[in-house]
Parts: sequence; structure tokens; C-alpha cells
Amino acid sequence: MSAPGIDQSQAASLKSFSTAQRRAFMQDVLADLSGRSGNLLSFEQVQQHLHLDEPAEEIRLEEIPLNRIVGSVGRYRDFNRAFLPRAQIDPQRWARIDRMRRQASLPAIDVFQVGDVYFVRDGNHRVSVARTRGDKTIWARVAEIPIRVPLGPDTSREDLILKAAYAEFLEKTSLDRSIPDQSVELTRADGYRSILQHIEVHQFYLGLRSRYYPTLAEAAAAWYQTVYLPVIEHIRASGIMSRFPGRTEADLYLWIAENRAQLQMFYGTQDLAHAVVDEFARKHYVTAVRGWLRRLRYRLFPQRLSPPPEQPSPRTPPDK
Repeated sequence: MSAPGIDQSQAASLKSFSTAQRRAFMQDVLADLSGRSGNLLSFEQVQQHLHLDEPAEEIRLEEIPLNRIVGSVGRYRDFNRAFLPRAQIDPQRWARIDRMRRQASLPAIDVFQVGDVYFVRDGNHRVSVARTRGDKTIWARVAEIPIRVPLGPDTSREDLILKAAYAEFLEKTSLDRSIPDQSVELTRADGYRSILQHIEVHQFYLGLRSRYYPTLAEAAAAWYQTVYLPVIEHIRASGIMSRFPGRTEADLYLWIAENRAQLQMFYGTQDLAHAVVDEFARKHYVTAVRGWLRRLRYRLFPQRLSPPPEQPSPRTPPDK
């Protein structure tokens, strides 16, 4: 029986809240064990890292997918990545909104759209209730902010440094404007400096072969078409990317470029693709397994071991 003064509807909503909060706790524990953050993205951090422009003045009302809401303006710690409520959330307020949802559709929320994802400006509790109840969409007033790099539902806080480096690379090279369907996404932030050096060398040699010295943007477009893309087409034809989950074609391009002389010294030109696979896979596998085993031992026996070093992004490439 419900407590005196609490009707059945309120009791049901409070029970839903308790269930959702327990799920949030378990998801946070699992996220912590995996080395990945279970937090929502902070809009302020995204804005700072990616130097976002002001939102468009036009506000449009539309139904948006709930699974593309990945962050919040100011309240990203109050809910986990699935928008389940954490301990600091007032159960009465959450239950009141849940009762409202049981009777009718929830009022529209306010969001910023950044790329393919959304950040809640107002309506975090409404999103939490809707997702807990299994809704797929919610009505929202949307203000769109333009962005040069892709943001998707899987983008994490750790990814923001990579996204910032990619945005800076595109700002310097204008590759996204000269070749709209380009994709030079790395999982190593400092790799963009290396690729930029490749482009600058290409720019220099283009200038030597012509009376006209190209701009960096022109050199970048020429590098992409004549240097980068042929290597990527060879990588695709070989099918070797299936051996490297979590890695990108640009990662493998850069690794080949940085290790080309050593690979040819040991393997010659024969079967170079298999040499790349074996070397890259061996280093990646050993580094990943060692880190995972150390984190697991610390979780099981924290009193016996010193804390493991801060876990880098799972996308950090192996040491060379």
C-alpha cells in the first residue's frame, strides 16, 4: 500500500523514479569500470573546445529523436548519458513531471542543435521522464549552431579534444569547403599536426613545379586528391580496416606514412599490406589488453594496488 497522503498515481511515479535512479547508478558503475565517462556532454565545454558561433536567430518547433540529445546547458552532471536521474535530483519534481506525462504529451523543451545532436537548454526533467518511459521523440524549440566537424550520439567528453584538433585543421586547410565529402578524422589529436606538415611539404613542391605558389587551401585539396585518396583507396581495397575496430582510415594512412621507410626496409614492397596489418595490430592489441587488465585488477583489489594512471581515450593509438 502507498503511504498516507500519496495517491496511486504519485506512488507509481515515485516508484518509476527509484527504478530509474538505480539504473543510473548501475550504468555509472559499468561506465567507470570500462574507463569511459557516463556523463552527458557539457554544452559549455563543447562551446569552448570547438569555438562555436552564435545560434541562428530562427527558432523552429519540431519533433526530435530523444537518443540524439547528448548534453545539457549547465546540468550535465545531474543525469547520466541515458538521461537517467542521479542522486541529486528531487524525486518529487521528477514524479510530478512523470504524472504529467501519463496524462498527456509533455510541453516542448528548448535545445541547441550542434551537428546531428542536441543540448538541452530547458527541460532536462522532461527529457529524463520521456526516455525512462521509452518515448522515441519529443517536441522541441530548436536553435541551430553551425559546426565544421561532425558530432554524433556517440561523441564523448574525451572526443572533444580530437574534435577541436580536427576543427582547427579544417580551419587552416578549408578541406571541408573545397572537398565537401572529405573525411580525415584521426584518433590522435597530434596527428593533425603531422598531416598539416605533409600538406605544407606538398605545397612547397607544387610551388617548385609551377610559377604560381598555391595557397595552403589549394595545396590541401591537391594533397587530398593525389596523395591521401590513392592510399585510402588501397586500404579499402585490401579490407584491412576490419582488423582495427575503433580506428579510422586516416589513422592507418598516417601510420603507414610515418613507418613507410621501416616497413620497406624489413618487408620490401612485397606483401606490404599484410606487414602493416601485423605490426599495427600487434602494438594496438598489446597496449589495449595491458591497460584493461590493470584497470580490472585495481577494481577487484584496490587496497593492494596503486590507482591506475589516468585512462586515455580508447581511441588513443598505440605507442610506436
